[in-house]
Amino acid sequence: MLQNVIGENSGKVWRLLNEKGELTFNQIKKDLKLKNEEIYLALGWLFREDVIYSSEKDETLYFGCR
Repeated sequence: MLQNVIGENSGKVWRLLNEKGELTFNQIKKDLKLKNEEIYLALGWLFREDVIYSSEKDETLYFGCR
């Protein structure tokens, strides 16, 4: 069951990044209204699938779609 929820949240995060481009963790949280843990799990899933990347600008971490 938890795996299904993580997969659904991963899809939400991926669609958001695909639509809006690079976003910070806080921007993702604000747009999707998910808990921190839900976002961390979704990002981990997407990194494992190698469909997102991260970059740092001015000491801020951004996430984007490959």
